[in-house]
Amino acid sequence: MKAKFKIFLRRFLISLFLPFFFNHYLAAQEQYFKFPVKESGVYKITSNQISNFGASALTDISIYGNAGLLPQKLDSIDLSLREIPSKIIGDELFFYLEGPHQVNALENDWEYQHHYYTDTVFYLISAKTPVKRITDAQESHLNSSGNLFQIIVKKEEDTNLLSSGRNWYGNPIFSGQAYNHTFSIPAGNSGQAMIKSKVMAQSLQTSQFNLLINGQNRSNFTIPSIPNAIYGIKGREESIKLPLNLENNSPVNFQLSYQTSDVNGGAYIDFVSIAVPYPNTDLPSGIYFHLSDNLIQISPISDRNIFILDDIYRTRFVSASTSIQLGEKVVVFNTSEAKIISQFKPANLELRSSPISQSLVIITNNQLKPEADRLANHKNNIGISTRVVLLQDIFDAFGYGTYDITAIRNFLSYHYNLDGQIENVLFFGKGTFDYKGKISGGRPNLIPSYSSRNSLNPLATYSSDDYFGFLDFGQGEWEESSNGDEILKVGVGRIPAISTLEAREMVDKIIAYELKSSNLGDWKRKIALFADDADNNIHLNDAESHADFLTQNHPEYLLEKIYLDRYEQIRTAGRQSSPQAKEALTKTIEEGVLIFNFIGHGNETTLTAERVFQTSDLRDWIENPLLPLFVTATCEFGRHDSPFLRSGAEEMLFAEKKGVIGLLTTGRPVFSSINFALNKAFIENVFQKENGETLDLGEIFKRTKNNSLNGALNRNFSLLGDPSLKLATPELESKIKEIIDIQLEVGKDTLSALQKVAIHGSISDPLTNARVLNATGTYKVTLFDKKEQLRTLGDESTPTSFMEEGNVLFQGSGDITNGEFELELIVPQNINYEFGEGIIRVFAELENGQEAIGAEKITIGGTNSAPQLDTEGPEITMLFGNEYGENFEVFQGNNIKLLAKLSDASGVNISSNNIGQDILLRINNNDPVSINNLYFSIGNTFTKGEIRVPIEGLVEGINIISLEAWDNVGNRSILEREIHVDGSRSVKILKNTTYPNPSEEVSNFKIEHNRAGENLILYLRVFSTSGHEIYQASKRYVRANYILDDFAWIFFHSKTKYPVKGTYIYELQLVSEFDNTSDKKSGKIIIK
Repeated sequence: MKAKFKIFLRRFLISLFLPFFFNHYLAAQEQYFKFPVKESGVYKITSNQISNFGASALTDISIYGNAGLLPQKLDSIDLSLREIPSKIIGDELFFYLEGPHQVNALENDWEYQHHYYTDTVFYLISAKTPVKRITDAQESHLNSSGNLFQIIVKKEEDTNLLSSGRNWYGNPIFSGQAYNHTFSIPAGNSGQAMIKSKVMAQSLQTSQFNLLINGQNRSNFTIPSIPNAIYGIKGREESIKLPLNLENNSPVNFQLSYQTSDVNGGAYIDFVSIAVPYPNTDLPSGIYFHLSDNLIQISPISDRNIFILDDIYRTRFVSASTSIQLGEKVVVFNTSEAKIISQFKPANLELRSSPISQSLVIITNNQLKPEADRLANHKNNIGISTRVVLLQDIFDAFGYGTYDITAIRNFLSYHYNLDGQIENVLFFGKGTFDYKGKISGGRPNLIPSYSSRNSLNPLATYSSDDYFGFLDFGQGEWEESSNGDEILKVGVGRIPAISTLEAREMVDKIIAYELKSSNLGDWKRKIALFADDADNNIHLNDAESHADFLTQNHPEYLLEKIYLDRYEQIRTAGRQSSPQAKEALTKTIEEGVLIFNFIGHGNETTLTAERVFQTSDLRDWIENPLLPLFVTATCEFGRHDSPFLRSGAEEMLFAEKKGVIGLLTTGRPVFSSINFALNKAFIENVFQKENGETLDLGEIFKRTKNNSLNGALNRNFSLLGDPSLKLATPELESKIKEIIDIQLEVGKDTLSALQKVAIHGSISDPLTNARVLNATGTYKVTLFDKKEQLRTLGDESTPTSFMEEGNVLFQGSGDITNGEFELELIVPQNINYEFGEGIIRVFAELENGQEAIGAEKITIGGTNSAPQLDTEGPEITMLFGNEYGENFEVFQGNNIKLLAKLSDASGVNISSNNIGQDILLRINNNDPVSINNLYFSIGNTFTKGEIRVPIEGLVEGINIISLEAWDNVGNRSILEREIHVDGSRSVKILKNTTYPNPSEEVSNFKIEHNRAGENLILYLRVFSTSGHEIYQASKRYVRANYILDDFAWIFFHSKTKYPVKGTYIYELQLVSEFDNTSDKKSGKIIIK
């Protein structure tokens, strides 16, 4: 019922605004031109210009625009094209336009609003009728006199103190220095002027200021110190306003001197302004403000014209004496002084002329549009309707051509309220806080984001794209308090690419992830929870809270707990590190994990004080299509709005063929309690479904934010990635239907040691709960013992307990036929004999590319009393080599692969519950390594299975490989084999192939070598037959595979000196980073 009511309500509201939208669809069909304005004043169009706009007469010309910043609070009127009235005087058209920066009159005061985003605004011109004209002011004879004021403002922008927020300051001064500015005062003034200024001080001691006007001491004031704390406020502001008697139109000198005992203290000027009084009669040309609450008479002037403005859309012409009131603006001008508009060019308003019916809107610029289009084509092909929109087209259609981020919000609201189809918005390009490009050499601000009003408090300043998701009328003011919280209406995400190369890399990742052909596997059932140490175990406790929720509500997912305090830490060079934790993090990422959830301390480039991850680590991550969603409940790691800093989140996102598929991450310092609330909301929503369908990241992000509102403190939490992407969770469910005791031939709800059981299961559709009859494929079943209680080491906090996934008792695989599967297993004798809750997890891969996941909780404990007749250990066979050749026992490399085949009537033990009965691999005389986790039973049974494992660190000459295994009833076997390594002292290219050859477009290289597992660099050089080098390239391989087959020469690549048809010589050089040895091979390539 709720869903039906929402649909009804939306349709009803849309019907109310249909005339409004329809009128502006029609308006958008007109031809528009935009022109720039840098300062407020009266502008004009001459009769000689009208043909440029497709008009036949001045009477057909209309002007549209907005005064200053577009309003944040959304009103339906802001979605329309607002016409500015004009007046024909002689053969010219006159109108008043505001520049980018505004002054608003108050009683005996004024407000100054500097435009945050631009120093040039644009207005639109169109030829249409009827036209809005300036009307004559109502005649009134009050004979009341008084002063009007011209207001002059001086502001410079060169410092953003925290590199965050909208406010920029200028003119830094330090202790013992002074800021000086002299105002030139226009003639004709009289009476008492006013000076107004705002300054900001950043000092650990009290800041003292002395203000001199024309050399006379006018004010002494102080600004309190700021706290000496990392996250304390970094500056304090103070406003001053003073009366001033002007003398004979002489200049006014403003001098502000500064003193503080903090040697590093400083002060900055926000703005300085002066209100200059003029009598209300015979006003010279200029713009005047009425700052008193009494009515003042304005009369015509013989050689000048006068406009009176309530606002830019309500202008009156003074043709007879009239009166003005507080807040109104008087503009006096001579027709010859009015500026003629110029630099006009066509504006594209097509975004107003047709509804956007797509669910995903990608906003980008011309530079990145080819990759945005490629992503959109992919999305449309997989059923996600997508539209690419250019940023400048949005500014033209909804900002009158002006660079103002609110135009983006208005564009989205316009179509959201009209058609209601937009679900997600992707900002495709980097946005920074430097809207005006004040920072030289910084990364570009391609697609802007929203910046907070607060620019001085590290905990309250932020950058966010949430603003663009507030699409209902009345939303958008977004006050920076808990009372200002607002609800997202659509999902928003950003891919902060700064180049076509980065955009291409991310699009490649998204396409590969969604097509799933390269990332199938049970890595999707894994969730990693990383918890930092210290802080009285708060991070671990938060992670345990999330783990409890997942265990209770989503037991099918396997939790990997990388808690820092469970690993040994070492102290070197005055700081602690944890190589084991770092290795565990890297290993988890490389093996594949659906979600990696980090809780703890961090900064822009590093996770934890022990540096378990730094951006430089990405260089040594292997190429890997198993990309996680990375969630970082930490400080600043996800900062993406800095023009000069590259965050760890950005590096992860754009790492070539590795890294992550997306991040939910924080861009500013945050409290752990705020992080917990956000993280909790995410965990509770990430696996929710609607109508059996997995939620996309945009919907998950929307629910996460809407369910964890906390004022300004959580607004920097962003989705970096594609909001329309769905996590690679299996679509189907795998269910355990029954477990049968084979000996007793009865169903069982308890498993005991040495019990032989058959497990029957099926693949079902979660929406209908029915078996998928045509499901064919393979499954993996894992049986876990009861959870274990472990203790941390107490390195920086008191040792504490946490629950770990139970010991693995069995893992096996087999076939699915007609949506059903069956396997047999023997519960090993090495279990925890106390009765408690264990779990069976099933993961299935079907031939059609679908996957299924499921879990069944079951009691485990006790033992089976039936006698065991098996007295022989497992039979073991070992095969070596990159292709597992049976008799392949001589190798040229020191890293090879082992395939071990084991069989036993009682099954092979993989439980580590009984020390000494693990599957152990020993190389030469080194310590044995447990490889229980690598053994899988195969063929729907427990009696046979395989281990596939790389063997590293072999020595030149004879090597002894031994494999020890136990069966489930306690019988042991061991097998030793000798293998010979000959030729491993240097890297060697064993075989190289170039294909196709001859070729017209590209030659691919396939290389086999003897240094699998090492970091290698492959160099390619191509020469003409006369010896001239025409192409070179290289690629680094981290822990390289035995075969390198992803290296190519594209003949017409941009780095190539374009070759003609003929024969060319190539040279391949392979270099080992381990010992710097190298090998070269060469050959011919024929271009046909």
